[in-house]
Amino acid sequence: MPGFNSSPISEKSKLLAAHFPDIAIADYNTWDPDISYAQLIQHIKPLLSGKLLLTGSSLGGFWAYHLASQYQLPCLLINPCMSPEISLQQYVGIVENFYTHETGFLTTQHLARYQQFRSRNRPSHITVLHEQGDELIPYQESVRNFVGKARLLLPGAGNHRFSRTDLLIESIRLMMQRL
Repeated sequence: MPGFNSSPISEKSKLLAAHFPDIAIADYNTWDPDISYAQLIQHIKPLLSGKLLLTGSSLGGFWAYHLASQYQLPCLLINPCMSPEISLQQYVGIVENFYTHETGFLTTQHLARYQQFRSRNRPSHITVLHEQGDELIPYQESVRNFVGKARLLLPGAGNHRFSRTDLLIESIRLMMQRL
């Protein structure tokens, strides 16, 4: 699942599609969490009968975690935004998707709605990749959220886009082998 203001045509999505031709990359509204949830449910429900690994980057990591918890699936989170009500505050107002140039409006009410999607359960297996050089979401957020609860890899340097694509591809392959 792509992150906030991203899409299935992002560089990361294209990279994953090149390495994993059977991947289904969700296209969803990243501004309104209620619409996001409905669209993501509609996207994954038909896939639940097969072997499924939910993967999400940034805000997509929040959604991958929530949905993996709901359906007891494994998930791989990439520089995850686990507190969107805080991390996305700077974007309140008119927003534009980086790839599609579609515009929308993010409100404080949207941010408050993320609370309803907090899961009390944990996914069946979690791997978290968070580069220490992430300029938008400090890697310490993943340390707080996932130490002792997930396989947590914290490569040095990097950025929010996640530059260690070799580690990403290797981690997905490893998790797919366990399905």
